[in-house]
Amino acid sequence: MELFTRFSNLNRLNKSNRFSGFRLGPIIAAVLFTLLLFYTTEFRRRSWSCKTWATCFGGRPHSYKYWGDVDPELRIDAFEKTLHDGTVLFHRQTVENSSPEILILVLAQDAHSWSKDYLSTRRNIYDFLDLLVSTNLDFTKVTLGLMTSSREEYDRAIKATEKLPFARVALYFREEQGPKIAYTDRHKPHVQRQRRARIANLRNYLMLRTLRDEQHLLWVDADIVEISSGIVQTMMGHAGKHKGIGIMTALCTQTRTHNYDKNTWAFKWQVNGPDSDGGNQTKLDIMGPVGDDQLSAAVHQLDERRVYVNELIENTHDDDLLHVDSVGATILYIRAHVVRQGISFPASNVVGTTWSHDGWSGIETEGICYLASQIEGGGCFVLGGSHHVRHADIG
Repeated sequence: MELFTRFSNLNRLNKSNRFSGFRLGPIIAAVLFTLLLFYTTEFRRRSWSCKTWATCFGGRPHSYKYWGDVDPELRIDAFEKTLHDGTVLFHRQTVENSSPEILILVLAQDAHSWSKDYLSTRRNIYDFLDLLVSTNLDFTKVTLGLMTSSREEYDRAIKATEKLPFARVALYFREEQGPKIAYTDRHKPHVQRQRRARIANLRNYLMLRTLRDEQHLLWVDADIVEISSGIVQTMMGHAGKHKGIGIMTALCTQTRTHNYDKNTWAFKWQVNGPDSDGGNQTKLDIMGPVGDDQLSAAVHQLDERRVYVNELIENTHDDDLLHVDSVGATILYIRAHVVRQGISFPASNVVGTTWSHDGWSGIETEGICYLASQIEGGGCFVLGGSHHVRHADIG
C-alpha cells in the first residue's frame, strides 16, 4: 500500500512538472521573441534607438538632460519653401532668446547613409540624434543643418527633430545631381576624385547656406556611431583659448581598425635614410614647385612622408593638441571666423595648381588646411589623448 502511494505521488509530481514545463515553454518563447523584436526594431521613434546591447544597457545617457531649462511656452517659428535653385528648405527656430553658438552639419544622401553598426539593425536619423544627445550639449544653443537627396529622409528628419529643443534647424532636400556612386564603391580609386569633388560642393552649399551668427561649426559624418565624452566641449574650449586654431579633428576608429580616417595626417619634414626605391627621399622638394613630369613622384613621396593620427597622438594627453597638415571630416571643427574669411572645401586639387592645370593633391577636406594656412588663425590640429569618434562597421 505504501509503495502504491509513493508511486501515485511520483506520478502526480511528474504530471505537475510536465504541466509546468508546458505552461512555461510558451511564456519563455514569448519573452525571447519580445526581446528579439525589441532588439531589432525601433518602436518609440524617439531621439534614441536601442540598437545594440551596449547602447541599451551600456550606461550611455539617452535622455536629454536640459529639459528643465526649456520654457514650456517657447514659441516656435517654422516654414518650408523652395529656394531659387530648386532646393527645398524646412526651417524651424525658437522665436525668443535664440542665439545659437554652434552649428552642427551633416550630409545624408539617403537612408543608407546612417550605415549599420556591428550586431545592429540599420541606423536612422533617430540614432544620429541620440549621438548628438550623448555629446551633452545644450541644444537651445545649437543649430542643426542637414541636407539629403532623399525626400523620405527629409520628411523623417522634420518629424524627428521636433522632439529636441534646437535653437534652429535647417533641413534641405536637394535632388542628386550627376552619376550616383554606390556606397560600397565610394573608396575605389577611380571614383574617389569625382566623389570627393561632389562632396566638397555639397559641404560648401550646406555650410554657407546655413551659417548665420554661430561661432563654431562641427561636421559629423552620418555613419559615426560613437563620440567620446567631452570632445565637442574640448574643441570649443581650445578655440576660445588659442586664436591661432581654426580647424580641429580627432582620431576616428572602427571596431577592427584603430585609425579609420586616413585623410588626417601631418607631413614629415625631415626624412633620413633611403626611400623604398633605394634613392634619396629628399631629391624632390614637394614643398616647392613640382614640374608636370614629377607629379607622380610627388604623390608617391607625399604618401611616404605622411604621419597618421595614431602615430601623432601616441603618449599624449587629453588636453594636448598636435599640428596636422590635412584633416578628415568624420568629426571636424571649424571656427566660423575662418569660413567668413572665405575658406571652404576645395572641389579640385589645390596643391600645385597652375593656370594651365589642376594641382596634384588637396581636394575636399585634404585641401582645406592648405587654404586655411594662408590666413591668420587658420591652423589645423588634432586632439591628443583618448578623444575619438567611432565609425560604423557596415555600410
